[in-house]
Amino acid sequence: MSFARNVLKSSLTWPLLILCSVAPQAWSQRAPNLPDAPWQPSATVMKKYVPTVTHGEAELDATDAYTLGQLIDIAESNNPTTKEAWNHAKASAAAVGIAKSELYPTLFAFATGKNYNTPPLLYNAFVVQDIGLFATAVHLDYTLVDFGARRSEITATQAKLVAANLSFNDAHLQLIQQVSQAYYALLNASGLRAAAEVNYSDAEALDEAAQERRNNGLATLPDLLEAHAEKEKANYDLQSAIGAEKTAFGDLATAIAAQPTHSFKVQELDDLHIPDALDQSVEDAIASAYQQRPDLLAERAKVKAAHAEVTHTTSAYFPTLSFEGEGGWVRAWGQQDPYPGTYAQTRTYEAGLSLKWTIFDGLRRENRISQAKAEEAAARNVVHEHEDQIADHVWTSYEDAVTALEQRKAAAALLTASTESHSAAVESYKDGVRNLLDVLNAERDLARARALDVTARTRVLQSFTSLAFRTGDLLAQHPKGKTP
Repeated sequence: MSFARNVLKSSLTWPLLILCSVAPQAWSQRAPNLPDAPWQPSATVMKKYVPTVTHGEAELDATDAYTLGQLIDIAESNNPTTKEAWNHAKASAAAVGIAKSELYPTLFAFATGKNYNTPPLLYNAFVVQDIGLFATAVHLDYTLVDFGARRSEITATQAKLVAANLSFNDAHLQLIQQVSQAYYALLNASGLRAAAEVNYSDAEALDEAAQERRNNGLATLPDLLEAHAEKEKANYDLQSAIGAEKTAFGDLATAIAAQPTHSFKVQELDDLHIPDALDQSVEDAIASAYQQRPDLLAERAKVKAAHAEVTHTTSAYFPTLSFEGEGGWVRAWGQQDPYPGTYAQTRTYEAGLSLKWTIFDGLRRENRISQAKAEEAAARNVVHEHEDQIADHVWTSYEDAVTALEQRKAAAALLTASTESHSAAVESYKDGVRNLLDVLNAERDLARARALDVTARTRVLQSFTSLAFRTGDLLAQHPKGKTP
């Protein structure tokens, strides 16, 4: 009797203590009082529910000149995008393990202790009974036959795992593309900055020459002012190029998970090999994309998973046969007034087979099958749409690469011609044969030719990288720290 009262007292006391300890904290969490003012959380709430999430940052040596391959390696090791995709793939692998666990029996052990005092009705009177019971047992559940329900579920999770792994590869492909384009954008900005510095130097030299000719009475004041204006314009262009270079540096630092405030060097444009021809036809490029683009392959794997889901839902029409067994030991003590107490113990067991077959469920199975088939058809349509997009993107990138190659040849020829024209104009100006306006026009043409040459060279690299990205070759051609 005392044991039962203690149990009852404890069962009432603990919930009250828990309620008293939790209630003030729970009641302190409310939505904002008014819709026209921001929420002002307390420091305690922010500290408890908004933790600081830290992540590693790439540490680079400011003295080394990093190649594109090295930058890609650094990005893959530090960028959170690939880590996120990796964890999604690990979760999908765990889902396969969960599905496979259904093939094995479930075995668990339990122990129970009870003490209760009740007055059941016995014949024509209520009789007080005081009973104490302690039991231990091992329980086993095992599905013997389910006509492929578990196997189809495993197949679906395995296909989803393949899709997750391919999505992980696609995350790497996307990151390689991002780093490559940021790297080439920085090279282009650095090249334009270097060209702007040369242009400014030429403008300074021309300004000094105009000043000297003015001092000697060979140039007019308007000529001198034109030279001054051209120098200041060149300085403005130089400052703009310096700002663009810093912005491109920040973009590259972000792509490799480094701080833009920490300086580092990269391999320069003049040290890179510029391709002069494509090594495949556009038809081969499209076919290659169909075979190795990880995002497309992931969509195809999802079609397999959707088909397995159709098989899994269809298996609901069939029965399931399962085994259930239990073995244990029971020890009990009891007393019924006015008789003395008694004690007993024994081993217990239970075993059985059960066949379960759903006859009617309100058309739930039919609708689930229709839903699964529709999702499979949708997954196939996604693949077809993706293939069309890939073909269009590969075609565009291929033609862009062809155009970039021709522009590179034209830019190189233009730079050569503009350099010779500028040199001739300067010499003729010094000899008094040409006027300042002719020199200024030649200098502007040369500045434009220098910028076009830099842009044309980097555009070839960018267009080739974009084509390799569209075909999926960029993942297979990962330089892995080597000079590209």
